[in-house]
Amino acid sequence: VSPASSPFLPFPLSPLPFTRSKVMPSTAPTGPISSSSSQTRREGCPSVLLSTFRRCFPRRQQATTTSTSRGVPHSSPSPSRLRFGCSRLLSLMGSGVSSSSSPEPDEMLSLADRINGFLGHKPLRLSGMLKVTRLISESSIEERISLVHNRTLHTILELIGENSNADNHKPDSGGRRRQSRRNSAHASHRGVGYGHGSTRSRWDIERTVEERLAREEHLIWLLNALIAFIIGRDTDLENGRLQGGAEHVDVAADEIGQSALIPLLEYHLKNDSVFDVSEHMELYQALLEMAASMSLVGSLVPFLVAPYAPGAKSISKHLVPKFKDVMSSYPNLLKGQMGSPDFRMIDFIRKIERYSEIVMTICDRYERDHPVEETPTTRPSTSTTKRSSSEVAVLKAIPDSDNPAQLALFYNKALKHLQMQTYRFIGDYGKLAVPFTFKKEARNLNPFSPSMKDRTKRIAKELASMPNALPLNASNGIFVCVDEGRCDIIKVLISGPDDTPYQNGLFEFDVFFPNNYPISAPKCSFLTTGSGNVRFNPNLYNDGKICLSILGTWEGRPEEKWNPYCSLLQVLISIQGLIFVKEPYFNEPGFEKYQGTEKGEEYSRKYNLQIMHATLTYAIRDQLRNGPDCFKKVIQRHYWLKRHAIIEQAKKWLVEMKRDALDAEKSSKRKDSVSFDQIYTPFAQERTIQSLIQELQNMQCPVDQCEL
Repeated sequence: VSPASSPFLPFPLSPLPFTRSKVMPSTAPTGPISSSSSQTRREGCPSVLLSTFRRCFPRRQQATTTSTSRGVPHSSPSPSRLRFGCSRLLSLMGSGVSSSSSPEPDEMLSLADRINGFLGHKPLRLSGMLKVTRLISESSIEERISLVHNRTLHTILELIGENSNADNHKPDSGGRRRQSRRNSAHASHRGVGYGHGSTRSRWDIERTVEERLAREEHLIWLLNALIAFIIGRDTDLENGRLQGGAEHVDVAADEIGQSALIPLLEYHLKNDSVFDVSEHMELYQALLEMAASMSLVGSLVPFLVAPYAPGAKSISKHLVPKFKDVMSSYPNLLKGQMGSPDFRMIDFIRKIERYSEIVMTICDRYERDHPVEETPTTRPSTSTTKRSSSEVAVLKAIPDSDNPAQLALFYNKALKHLQMQTYRFIGDYGKLAVPFTFKKEARNLNPFSPSMKDRTKRIAKELASMPNALPLNASNGIFVCVDEGRCDIIKVLISGPDDTPYQNGLFEFDVFFPNNYPISAPKCSFLTTGSGNVRFNPNLYNDGKICLSILGTWEGRPEEKWNPYCSLLQVLISIQGLIFVKEPYFNEPGFEKYQGTEKGEEYSRKYNLQIMHATLTYAIRDQLRNGPDCFKKVIQRHYWLKRHAIIEQAKKWLVEMKRDALDAEKSSKRKDSVSFDQIYTPFAQERTIQSLIQELQNMQCPVDQCEL
C-alpha cells in the first residue's frame, strides 16, 4: 500500500515534521510491528509511519474483501474514525507533534526565566545568545526593569567580568610562589636567548588560541545583549540619538558603572596596535558600540568621563580619542603599497570613527554642563603639528651636566618623530640603492602580486602598530626605517641599554619578510660587525647571523619559537632584551655553570671589557663617522644628547683597561688567566678612544647640520 495514495490518510505523509528521534522505542506497539522492527530500524521513519497506520486502519484490500463477502459495499471511513486514528497515531508518536493551538513551553515562562535559562548554559551557545539579544531588544521598558529586579542584568555583568578576566592568573600559595622564584632564579643561570628546558613541551598554541577566541566570542555576545538592554531595537546607534525612555537604565546605572565593564573598556582601548586590533575587529567594534550606547544615556555618561580608579584614564577624554586616531592613521600609512584596499578594515575604521565622535561630542557637552571642581584634564592633541623652533631649543638647551630626568625628557622630544620613518632604498630601474643583506630575495619577490596581498596587508598592519609600541627613552630605543615603495624592506637601529657593555651604542640590522610570511619568521641580519672583525655577543656572529629561538636559528621550546601570531615587534624587543644584556658572557650555552663563581665573574668582567671597547669603537665612533644615511638624523641627535654620558663611559673604560693590563702583567704566569692584551693592544686602543672623546667634545649641535 502506498502511504501517499491510501484513502485512509487524511493528509500526505511527506510534509509531516517527524524525525527518527521522536519515535521512542517504549511507545512502539507490539504484534505485527514488532515482527518487522529490524526492517523498521533499517528503513527509518517512513517504515515506522507505515506500520503505525496499518495498525490504526485495516488494509484497503482486507476491508474491501470483508465488505464484499458480507454484501456491504465498500465506503470511506467516517470522520469520527479518522479522528480516532489520527489521535491514536499522535499518541504513538509521542510529544514530538503538537497542535497549532498548544503553547510552546518557553512561552509559559517569564522573560527573565527564559533569558536566565539561556545564560545558564556552560559554555554559552550562539543560538541561545542570539535569542537573548532579540528578547531583550524587543522587550518593553517595564520588562527590562523586571530584568534588573530579577538579577538577570546582574548575571550578564558577572559573565562579562568572568570572560574579560579569563587571562588573569589566580595567586598561588606562598609555597608555590617560592618554588616559582627558585625556578626563575635557576632559569636565569641558563644561556639567554637560546631557550631552556625540554623541547617536548605540552604547550599547544592552537588550543590556547582557540580557547581565547571562544572567550572573546562569548564576551561579544554578552556585550551585544547589554547594548540591547541599554538602547533597545528602535535606536539607530550611528544617528547618535536614543529612541524611547531610559528609566530601566537609570535603575541599574550604578550597577553597570561599577561592574567590570569600565575596566574592560579601559584595558582594550589602551591598545594602540593596529595589527592586534585588526585580528579582533568584532570585539573592538562591540566595545566602541558599548561606549557609544552608554553615552546616549545621561546616567551612564559620568562613568565615561571620570576615571574609574586612581591612576586610570578617562575613557571619553583620553582613550577613545587616542584609539580613534590610531585607527584613522592606518589607511594613509604606506598608501599605494597594499594593492587593493582592505574594505573590511576600512568599514571597521569608519564605524570606529563614528562611534568615537558620538562619545566625544556627548561627553564634551556633559562636561560643559556639569563643571567639576578640579580642572579637567586637557584632551591630548592628536593632530600632527609642524615641528617648529621649539625642537631646536630642545637640542640646544641640553645642559652640560648629565641630568637623567632632564635628559629623558629631552631625548623623547628630539627623537620621537624619527622613530618610524621612510627612506628610498630602491633607486631607478628597481635596483637597491643601499646595501641590503637580502637583496637577492627582495629582487626575486614581487610584493604587488595578487598572491602576496595578504602578506602585504599583514606587514602594513604590523608597521602601523609600531609608532606607539616601539620603546623609546634615554636608556634604550628602537628605530625603524621602511622603504618608500616596498614595506617588506626594512632597516632597524637599536640603541644599547644602560648598565650593559652595549651602553649608548647604535646597532644596525637588516630585516626582510619572506614570501610565506607570517608562516615563517622574518629574516634578520646584524650589520654592526666592524666589517666582520668583531663578535658582539654569543648570539651575534661576525657574519651577521643572529642566534635566537624566535627566528628559528636555534632550537627551543614550542612557545619560544616563531608562530603566525608573533610579530616583528616581538623579534626586535627580544633582540634588545635577551641579547643586549648586562652579562653577555653567560649567553653562551654551557657557560651558565660558571655564573655565581669567582672564576665566572672574572671571565665575565674581562669579556665585558672587550665588548665595551668594541661598542665605543664600532657602535659609536664608526656610526658617528659613517653611519647609514637613512638614520643620519637619529645618529646625530642621539650622540649629541648623550655625548657627556659617552665621554664619561670612555674615560671609565680607559681606567679599567689600564688596571686590567697591569693585573695581566702581574698574573702572566698563571695558566688560567685571561690577559686582556692577548686580544687588544692597550696603548693603541687608548689612542682610538681618546680620539673619540675629542670628537664628542668638539661636536656641533645637529640642527646646524641637518634639517629638522
